[in-house]
Amino acid sequence: MVVESNWREMKQLAFEAYSREGRMSVQTLEQIVDIGCADGNFDDAEKAVLINIISSLTRADMSDAMWAKVDKLIHKFGLAHDTEASVEKLDDEDNR
Repeated sequence: MVVESNWREMKQLAFEAYSREGRMSVQTLEQIVDIGCADGNFDDAEKAVLINIISSLTRADMSDAMWAKVDKLIHKFGLAHDTEASVEKLDDEDNR
């Protein structure tokens, strides 16, 4: 049985959130991750979408709850190498 990646659906939901709300909420990010996990396999294409979403987050998106969620996702999916610079960049913006 071939399981198809859900990366397109994840990307579509992110696009709709930004179009509708102008930002990413923790709840929407959780829904996006749930879509990727639905088939039991969070594949490389789904990780790439998640990395893209995390790296696109702005300071306005980064509530305490969002920081906690992003940190949890980075560790859960082993994304530290891929997203660390983007998260550090957000830290640097806060120090200005």
